[in-house]
Amino acid sequence: MSGRAPFTFTMRGIIFALALTLVGSQKFDIDPGFGSRKSHLYSYEGWVLNGLQEKSLAKAGVRLSSKLEISGLSENTYLLKIRSPQFEEYNGIWPRDSFTRSSKITQMVSSCFTRPFKFEYSSGRIGNIYGPEDCPDMCVNIVRGILNMMQLTIKKSQNVYELQEAGIGGVCHTRYVIQEDRKNSRVSVTKTVDQNNCQEKVMKSVGMAYIYPCPVDMMVREMGKDLPNYKHGHSVPIHSWGLSVLLQKGRLIKGTAAFSYKLKQSDGGTLITEVLSQQVYQISPLSEPTGVAVMEARQQLTLLEVRSERGSAPDISMQSYGGLRYHFPSVLPQMPLQLIKMKNPEQRIVETLQHIVQNNQQDFHDDVPYRFLELVQLCRIASADSLESIWRQFSDKPRYRRWLLSAVSATGTTEALKFIKTRIRNDDLSYIQTLLSISFALHLLKADEHTVSTAADLVTSSRIQKSPMLQQVACLGYSSVINRYCSRTSACPKEALQPIHDLADEAISRGREDKMKLALKCIGNMGEPASIKRIVKFLPISSSSASDIPIHIQIDAIMALRKIAWKDPKTVQGYLIQILADQSLPPEVRMMACAVIFETRPALPLITTIANVAMKESNLQVASFVYSHMKALSKSRLPYTYNISSACNIALKLLAPKLDRLSYRYSKVMHFGGYFDNYKVGAAGDVFVMNSPGTMFPSAIISKLMAYSAGSVADLVEVGVRVEGLTDIIMKRNIPFAEYPTYKKIKEIGKALLGWKELPTETPLISAYLKIFGQELAYVNINKEVLHQAVKTVLEPADRNTVMKRIVSQIRNGIAGQWTQPVWLGELRYIVPTCTGLPLEYGSYTTALARAAVNVDGKMTPPLTGDFRPSQLLESTMRIRSDINPGLYVYTVATMGVNTEYFQHAVEIQGKVLTRVPMKFDAKIDTKLKNIKIETNPCHEETEIVVGRHKAFAVSRNIGELGVEKRTSILPGDASSDIVEEPFKPSERASSEGSTMQGADSMPRRHAYSSQEDLRYGTGRKTHKRDICVKLHHLGCQLCFSRRSQDASFLKNTYLHRLIGEHEAKIVLIPVQTDADIDKIQLEIQAGSRAASKIIRVVNSESEEEDESSRYEDIQAKLKKILGIENVFKVANKTRHQKKQPSKKGNAMLTELGTDPKAKNPSSSSSASSTASSSSSSAASPDRKKAVDEDENDRVKQARNKDARSKSSSPSSSGISSKSSSSSSKSSSSKSSSSSSKRSSSSSSKSSSSSKSSSSSSKSSSSSSKSSSSSSKSSSSSSSSSKSSSSSSKSSSSKGSSSSSSRSSSRSLSHHSHGHHSSHLNDSSSSSSSKSLSHHSHGHHSGHLEGGSSSSSSSSSSSYSKIWGDHEIYQYRFRSAHRQEFPKRRLSADRLSSTYSSTRSSRASSRAASRPKFLGDVKTPVLAVFLHGIRNDKKIGGLQLVVYADIDSIRPRMQVFVSNLTDSSKWKLCADASVLNAHKAAAYLKWGRNCQDYKISTELVTGRFAAHPAVQVKLEWPKVPSSVRSIAEWFYKFVPGAAFMLGFSEKTDKNPSRQARVIVALTSPRTCDVVIKLPDMIFYEKAMRLPLSLPVGPRIPASELQPPIWNVFAEAPSAVLENLKAHCSVSHNKITTFNEVQFNYTMPANCYHILAQDCSSDLKFLVMMRKAEEAMNLKAINIKLGSQEIDMRPVKGQVKLLVDGVESPTTNVSYISAGAPLWIHSEKQGLVLVAPAYGIDKLYFDGYTFRIQVALWMAGKMCGICGKYDAECEQEYRMPNGYLAKDAVSFGHSWILEEKPCTGACKLRHSFVKLEKTVQLVGVESKCYSTEPVLRCMKGCSATKTTPVTVGFHCLPADSATSLTDKQTKFDQKSEDIQDTVDAHIACSCENEDCSA
Repeated sequence: MSGRAPFTFTMRGIIFALALTLVGSQKFDIDPGFGSRKSHLYSYEGWVLNGLQEKSLAKAGVRLSSKLEISGLSENTYLLKIRSPQFEEYNGIWPRDSFTRSSKITQMVSSCFTRPFKFEYSSGRIGNIYGPEDCPDMCVNIVRGILNMMQLTIKKSQNVYELQEAGIGGVCHTRYVIQEDRKNSRVSVTKTVDQNNCQEKVMKSVGMAYIYPCPVDMMVREMGKDLPNYKHGHSVPIHSWGLSVLLQKGRLIKGTAAFSYKLKQSDGGTLITEVLSQQVYQISPLSEPTGVAVMEARQQLTLLEVRSERGSAPDISMQSYGGLRYHFPSVLPQMPLQLIKMKNPEQRIVETLQHIVQNNQQDFHDDVPYRFLELVQLCRIASADSLESIWRQFSDKPRYRRWLLSAVSATGTTEALKFIKTRIRNDDLSYIQTLLSISFALHLLKADEHTVSTAADLVTSSRIQKSPMLQQVACLGYSSVINRYCSRTSACPKEALQPIHDLADEAISRGREDKMKLALKCIGNMGEPASIKRIVKFLPISSSSASDIPIHIQIDAIMALRKIAWKDPKTVQGYLIQILADQSLPPEVRMMACAVIFETRPALPLITTIANVAMKESNLQVASFVYSHMKALSKSRLPYTYNISSACNIALKLLAPKLDRLSYRYSKVMHFGGYFDNYKVGAAGDVFVMNSPGTMFPSAIISKLMAYSAGSVADLVEVGVRVEGLTDIIMKRNIPFAEYPTYKKIKEIGKALLGWKELPTETPLISAYLKIFGQELAYVNINKEVLHQAVKTVLEPADRNTVMKRIVSQIRNGIAGQWTQPVWLGELRYIVPTCTGLPLEYGSYTTALARAAVNVDGKMTPPLTGDFRPSQLLESTMRIRSDINPGLYVYTVATMGVNTEYFQHAVEIQGKVLTRVPMKFDAKIDTKLKNIKIETNPCHEETEIVVGRHKAFAVSRNIGELGVEKRTSILPGDASSDIVEEPFKPSERASSEGSTMQGADSMPRRHAYSSQEDLRYGTGRKTHKRDICVKLHHLGCQLCFSRRSQDASFLKNTYLHRLIGEHEAKIVLIPVQTDADIDKIQLEIQAGSRAASKIIRVVNSESEEEDESSRYEDIQAKLKKILGIENVFKVANKTRHQKKQPSKKGNAMLTELGTDPKAKNPSSSSSASSTASSSSSSAASPDRKKAVDEDENDRVKQARNKDARSKSSSPSSSGISSKSSSSSSKSSSSKSSSSSSKRSSSSSSKSSSSSKSSSSSSKSSSSSSKSSSSSSKSSSSSSSSSKSSSSSSKSSSSKGSSSSSSRSSSRSLSHHSHGHHSSHLNDSSSSSSSKSLSHHSHGHHSGHLEGGSSSSSSSSSSSYSKIWGDHEIYQYRFRSAHRQEFPKRRLSADRLSSTYSSTRSSRASSRAASRPKFLGDVKTPVLAVFLHGIRNDKKIGGLQLVVYADIDSIRPRMQVFVSNLTDSSKWKLCADASVLNAHKAAAYLKWGRNCQDYKISTELVTGRFAAHPAVQVKLEWPKVPSSVRSIAEWFYKFVPGAAFMLGFSEKTDKNPSRQARVIVALTSPRTCDVVIKLPDMIFYEKAMRLPLSLPVGPRIPASELQPPIWNVFAEAPSAVLENLKAHCSVSHNKITTFNEVQFNYTMPANCYHILAQDCSSDLKFLVMMRKAEEAMNLKAINIKLGSQEIDMRPVKGQVKLLVDGVESPTTNVSYISAGAPLWIHSEKQGLVLVAPAYGIDKLYFDGYTFRIQVALWMAGKMCGICGKYDAECEQEYRMPNGYLAKDAVSFGHSWILEEKPCTGACKLRHSFVKLEKTVQLVGVESKCYSTEPVLRCMKGCSATKTTPVTVGFHCLPADSATSLTDKQTKFDQKSEDIQDTVDAHIACSCENEDCSA
């Protein structure tokens, strides 16, 4: 005891101390209340303001002030009287303006406050509220707002606590802080309410049913405790869309409220003396932290006096209105855009209809969208009788009917649906009107129990059931209604689902495919788990009968589970994983199951299961789809895919990366998307590409786009297309394969193969569907019947076809009419109560109106007759007069503010886009003469084509002043701007010029239409202006784009602030004053041979010089003059903008062009020539061999400095050449290389300009410094020498040898310069108009060094040899294929310019001469287009486009010339594209004065890159306009980021300026290396995957290529196509199948093997092979196709051909069959068979080698040893019975064709065998029989040779009576228990063959 006493004492002390503490901390009773015998008078004020949070912007709001009298009636019941209520409006600049009294609102609303209210109040809690009967909802809610201030939950034991408290906005999270002032008996209570965290949120939404909360959104996780149904990161099964919208708006809209109470304690209790409340709701439309609009509400309640008088109970009857919770009116308040008196809606509808129709006869009236919304609002409140009455009034007036139907369809009420149902029943509507009305009415219907039953009646009505299209639209619409309705309820009523379930039951019982599809799509729209039982009936997992259902229906059934998975993911996943794992099901069905599983957002365990299925998958289509889908998801960066993305990343580690290397033949999933974390918005798209084995191209493509914003996701749009059996329709030829004799033979052979079946015929089907917001709106199914009907319609004469007859009569009579269709696009509303009791509404309304006025009259020559066929259009002439005036008006309003039935105070942002495209023209189309002529009127008046306006303002309106609304622009005229934008005013000028400046700033200037941007500062208000005009004087028009905008971005730079203000943009067509009036604008297009006759001659006002006139004597020269391009192909004698400037090296001056036209200096020519030779030869040493074969422009080290000329290794020669360059004819480059050769440097002399040599080489030299080589100097001298020598040769033309030698000399050097600088290919058009040698530089191997090479090039080469072993791919050099084929000969210096030139000049000259600069010299134009104005003064002005093409030549070429036909203009555009040789193509674009101001050129060269075949594309831009440059620079900023996203590596490097190169090297058929060289950086990537295999074969030298030698370019597509085709080959014992699987197989002697066969129902051909009797390695083949049986067998070293047993000659075989095309001919040592109609592109056989290539459309239709040609490499050993063989030998044996005993040479047959040994299977001794037949000798024969094969065995107990002789036992259909090896016979000896077997 003594040991425990101290402990007891201590415990007592602690308990006593705690008791004292507790007593000390206990509060007095501070529960507020009102004395039951007292009356309390309070003053009350509450106001609501809406706007942006910044000051000095406009706001709109309302304030209510009144006196409140609260008196006690009984213990807890009190009377509330609201005395002298006063309403004030606010519409102005906050806080400058003040509230203004509104007598109208006060007068309307105060009537409901004249009678008292009663409420229950106990311990600070409000109970029931009672008020007068039929009191408006708004008044009761205002009372709730007042009483909400008195709601207090006091905890006696705590001062700080949190709880969920009921209030006007629902049960929300509330925090209390209590502070007591005991000395003065006062208590302060602070209460804060978190409106974002509510158990029961009071809100209402419209139009948001298809926006879902993100499944793994952070907010959902935080609220998980409040969501009992939320688990495992899946989507919430939403019981109330209130919750969904809360989640959706949780990020966009945030709200909080704070209450401050002052309580006074007295003996009578605790009294509330003052309450202040403040509530803020902010919306951030783009989730910007600072870009928010704010609603602020405040209340103040102050105690004025307490009187000792008891209230008396009112003598009026009162009804209970419930508690504090805000109550929404039964009918939603009006749209927040307008206030309409609801009395007598019928009359108002009639008035509004009349206003709309009368004011929209010719064009859109400005207020038509507003009026249409008003019409919709009125129809919502109209009764069914009123609508019927209005219909009777307007039913015979089409325009009124259309507007009324559109408005009624958009109302979404039960009455509207009944009205439409009545119209359909009475046949009042046309088919199109019915279709549109049903579609709009159902998809916009407000879903509740009343509308659902009405919609069900509509869908099941007989009128709808009769038309398949109407039934489709109605059922899909109804299922969307069910989806919206059931999303609001915890359990979906069975009655609502019944119509669709009945449709599904009926479809499956009757086997109606069309009804099955419709039912499944409707079930998918509904998305209810109760439908799963119906869906399972269509899935192949339920019963054997489901496997008979077509594949496309099974796929629809799987897709129907997608939306159900949101609510019941576990069940759906269970079914789908079964389908995915079942390898016996069709691949398309399994792939769709995979796609849907991933949409259910599976967790890691299920994803691992899927990966495990893919790992064991033998079907590569499915494996590829699963792998690519997981890989696509693993790269997703959207927040809501985070869990599945990380899970896929983990699961991918299980799968083999080889699946990533599969080609485009395999199914894929592509995912793209992005997410902007700053704005919490993102978008993602998926494309599913599903291939079926039977097609080379995708059989189904599904693409969908989803948007993510602020914790919500919406499926925006989804489109799917599926194609089945279309290949057969396309390739179908009218060949009766089944009637050919070989058809029966092939069929009999098939029967001899165990278990062989022909492939089922695919039913042709094209189906497509469209989903918007996850709801399927429409789908189309085109089956065989529809396709045949379409073909019939086109081919049949018109008089037999009603559709064509109608079209023909319509064309004859013309088309005239006016059509206006209002299209309701959307209504979004979100309403929450404020603390004042007034509702805060966020709304968005969009409506669009489409209008078309059409008047088309057409005449046809010859006129249309009754037996008209569409093909006759190709032989006719049509004249069309048309006046078409289409327009589109889109009107959008976003609002935020108070919206009640009496008044509206809101912020509105309005946007309007009005588009009108008037088209009035006359057209004449002559298809026979290939001529189209279109005439239209010029601009006579200003026409606005597109106008967009956008305004933001604060608006106030009330029902007492209809038609009068107060509007204040949110951005006022005197809004204070940033101080940075204030103009600086010097003090000394301020006084004198202040007034002037102020006036200039404040006065708006009249803005001329021009291209300029103006920022005007009018008292601080920033206005952006921009006007851009394109003037077309010759057409009398100018097209202008103008923009005006002023916004609040100077306050805060957010997107919301940019929206606030006024914006206007428009595109306007404005007439332009011209010298003479323009009558018509004409566009004429002439193709074909008549194009030349249409070219308009340009009359030049400038006089031509006399010495030039003699040059235009031939037709070609005249044509050039007519085209106005004579100056394009000659030297520009009057070149502009050329200034003298010193050369950067040496003392030579670059003189201006055109200084001395008469200069002729042959001596300087020879000196220059020799100088060039010496300088070149100094570089051409033997150890520099590489340098000559490589392109100097490709240097990396030497080409860094683009502005300076590099130093030559031979300074003396450089100096000499530069001097001779300057002295020869005073000609040199026009500008230094730093100017990027702005102008072509051409010859100065007149004689040189008319000479036949190329002077464009000097241009080449002018830019040569870019290549950083001294040879630029040499080139310059060579250029001048060429000019001089050619001019001297011109003068001494009588001396033929002299002229020819000098020409050849000039050619070689000119060619040297061109080859040296491939960047200036094709620049000849801006130099002389010669016809020969400059074109050698065009056509010959331009871009290669010839003869001499600079020393810098050789040093560059040696530096490259050092880094050649480096592995960075960008360091390798591209080697042109052409140079490697034609290595340059090495000559000594003194022989270079003479010998080398002369030896190659003749061929080059002839080639150059055959390649004219101007194609018009040898070809007529193929197309001429003219756009011009026809003027009164007969002058022509406009544009002319002429196209020349030389496609059929060895080197095809195309030229395009665009010229301005105006007299004074020399502006032209020239484009040239040509294939120069087998390895090079080039193109350029020049424009400006005579095509010489600007230039862009490109070339494509094939070659080698790091020992791989490669192609290089080079783009150069020597001179481009500043506008193009600025756009390119803007775009250039994104290049590094885009390259990084695509996986490229980047390296900063200095490359030639104004040049870009892309090198693509093919490292394997499926991979390539890519190097992109830009002026200041290099991007490179190794082993990029290609979507399909490209052929990589040995390179054929150009010398061996047959003309046309450009086949590398022209045949590239066909080579790729050929590569896609399947080849099967047999060579000795090596077999390669169509799917490129190789295996060795020794054929048993004397037995035919089926190599390749058409296994489709057509059985078009069969190819068999056996060993030949002549030798071991030789083989013989037998081909059965069409009417022929063809044998090819080797005899005495030759292949003998027998057709139907008849022998053909053995040499030069040539056989052509009658009927379907079939050719057989000799090739090399064998024979070739070509039968494209049968699907055989080529079959080759020479006795040793067999090779067959089949057509693309035979994919999936083949069988035999060559395989199915279905790209399924893992399933290649497929035997005739469809099962897979264990090895290649069993596979080959299975395709042996048995022969009858004693009749054929083959003595082998297929037999089931018994395993010789007994096996212990599960402890039971068993005997086993093979499940696959094994080769055995026939009865009476013995095996002389065997080979082991692996087969499966089925085992039975040893005592079983079953034996091999039992015919009933089908061993091939038994299960496989074990595998074992047995011997198969492959050779037999038959001495006692049993012929009866």
